[in-house]
Amino acid sequence: MSRNCCQCPEGLVMFLDRRVVVQTKCGEIRGILRAFGDTFLEVEEENYKLELTVIQCAKVCSIRLLG
Repeated sequence: MSRNCCQCPEGLVMFLDRRVVVQTKCGEIRGILRAFGDTFLEVEEENYKLELTVIQCAKVCSIRLLG
């Protein structure tokens, strides 16, 4: 694995298929966490297009559940 990569925490399993807010340095992404790997998150954004957004874990500042 490259030094520039940041591993996603294993604790994200409880966030799968739930509504989340992912905070990055560029802003926040709201949607449903659909998948994650060693170095990325995949969020289905809450908009009319239902787009999947891939976010590198190194870019993530925080993740929280939405109520």
